[in-house]
This record gives sequence, structure tokens and C-alpha cells, in this order.
Amino acid sequence: MSANKSGTATGNQVDGVLQDYLDQLLVIATEVEPLACQPVTQREVIKPIQATTAQSSPSVNTVANSPQLLDLVETISPERSWPTETLAEPMLASTLTVSTSEPVTDVPEVQDWDEGAPVEELELAPQKTEMAKLNWASSQGIECLIFKVAGLKLAIPLPLLGGVFNVNDKVTPLFGQAKWSLGVWQSDEQKLTVVDSAQLIMPERGKSLVDEGYSYLIQLDRAPWALACQEITDTVTLVEQSIKWRGEGSKRPWLAGTVIAEMCALIDVPGLLSLLEENRR
Repeated sequence: MSANKSGTATGNQVDGVLQDYLDQLLVIATEVEPLACQPVTQREVIKPIQATTAQSSPSVNTVANSPQLLDLVETISPERSWPTETLAEPMLASTLTVSTSEPVTDVPEVQDWDEGAPVEELELAPQKTEMAKLNWASSQGIECLIFKVAGLKLAIPLPLLGGVFNVNDKVTPLFGQAKWSLGVWQSDEQKLTVVDSAQLIMPERGKSLVDEGYSYLIQLDRAPWALACQEITDTVTLVEQSIKWRGEGSKRPWLAGTVIAEMCALIDVPGLLSLLEENRR
């Protein structure tokens, strides 16, 4: 009996140490507040991909360097042919004969415009698509992609992942943007504003992906925002019980919670997008 109590106490102590470590890492990473945005049953391990500095190659490839990520990742109508034959000479306009023998009586009366009359307003349909709702209570859990930024592991739910792209094309910097903005990346189909995840989440550490390099862009849902990251490591299935959810008083809108088993932070995609939009310049 004593041995069981000792083992339980040791297990709780280990969990406490892990949680304290992760909490401390996140506190250090988000202590400066100017712009801090911020379960496991099955897993498929993907070989880590070493970070490389973004290159200015003319090609752009939608990524998936492993089978596990392949799923993440107009036809113009022919011109109308007109006949080449010479068009027939235009027909002479028929002479319009107006009979004046009978008076015209069916002309509607012109009504005066009432400036005080209320004008009916038309409601425009919202342009934004509704974000997928996550059912964390499901026994099947939610699949998430785990990636690394400046040594910190982050997880994003796959249903809220718009796409993963290789950075084979140059990201164009824009003047007058926030410090965490790397610039704009554009492909044939879309245009994304690239976020320096290190600057956004842990600015006080002085880390910048401009210096350290990055290899991938992770699009947030269908929004025109993408997180730059250095390495994609895992796809895992997270369940509700494996997540320590953030408190109501949290000052990190980008953080949904922490996952002790993976030693990573779970991203709150709606919260992060709201933060980015609020700080857009």
C-alpha cells in the first residue's frame, strides 16, 4: 500500500515538473505582451526536416515531403468562333408609322418622389466562410500537425489547417509592417502574409526567422495568413483529456492549451487570427 502511494506521488511529481517546465517556457516566450498571439492516442512519426534559409527560386511547390502530409497539401472556355463569311448588308430600318387618329390614354401617371420615404436597405451576404468547429469531446480526438519554431513545439488542428507550402519562392518584404511580418508570399492561386512565428510568440528572446531561416508556411484555415516554421515533426491525434486548457484570464489569445505528453503548445486558430487582424497595419 505504501509502495503504491509512493509511486502515485512520484508520477504526480513528474507530471508537475513537466507542466511547470512547459508553462515556464511559454511564460518566457510570451512575457512581453505587445503582440503575444499564442491529445494523444495515435501518432505517425515523420522524419524531421532540417530548416533551411528561404531561397529565391522561381518555382513554388505545394508541400508534402512525406505521405502523411500529402493530403494536406479552370479550364478556359474556347474562344467563340465567328463565321468568316461576309455579313449580310444591314437591313434598312422599317419606317415607323404612328397613328394619331386615336389618343393615347394608357400612359401611367408619374408620381412625385417622396424624399422622406424610408429606403429599404439590402443586406449583403457575409463574405467570410465559417470556420470549422472542433469537437474535442469526441472519443476519436482531433488530428494535429506538430511543428517547430525556434525550439518551441507548436500544434495546429488539421481541420483548421489551410495548407502547408514549401518556401521555394521569395517572400517579398513590405515597408511599414509589424516587426513580426516577414512579407508577402504569392503563388499562382493565392497570396499570403507570412508571419515570423518566433517574433510573434516569443519576441523577448530576440529570435527571428529572418536570421535563422524557415522552410515551410502553414496557412491558418482559409485566411490570408501563414505561420513560418523551420521543421515539421509529427501528426498526432489529441484527445480532450491530454490537453491542459488555458484559463479564462489568459493573456495569450493564440494559446488554446498545453500538451504535456508532446511538450508542445496547442494553437487557438480563431484567437490567433483575431490577434493578427487587430494588429494589421
